[in-house]
Amino acid sequence: MSEEMDIEALLRKVHAEGFPRYPLLVVFFTGSDEPPDCVSMLRAPMPRGGFVFGEDFGSQVRQAVLDNESAHDGAIAFGRSRKFSPYKCAGWSYRIVATGVADAAEANRGAAYNSAVSLSLSAGVDLVCLFSRDLEIFVGGRRAALVEGR
Repeated sequence: MSEEMDIEALLRKVHAEGFPRYPLLVVFFTGSDEPPDCVSMLRAPMPRGGFVFGEDFGSQVRQAVLDNESAHDGAIAFGRSRKFSPYKCAGWSYRIVATGVADAAEANRGAAYNSAVSLSLSAGVDLVCLFSRDLEIFVGGRRAALVEGR
């Protein structure tokens, strides 16, 4: 099973548990300390970072929203220095400033969807996940997976 498949399996499991707020964007990137084409937004208190992405992600989000309701606003970023290293939480509440335009984008989908598609085109971004009623995973400007919600 590939690393990307492991991430997808974890994302599916977390999606099934649900979140207190939607939409929720999560970006996975490689090769830098900060996610490409993103700007950090100040939060007080800032949710805890540095944890490895895993099965406890849903509980991490729920705790962060309890501590600061605005923690879900913007993208949550998980980065790694090189391929095959674990993804660690680089931070919360990133504003997406990506300018890429995907040919495969769907009409009338809104800001979170379009931000996810656009950010997935950025160099260094491995995948972008959009949690809403559905779970959508974007790679290279295309939806790579869709899990329909209830």
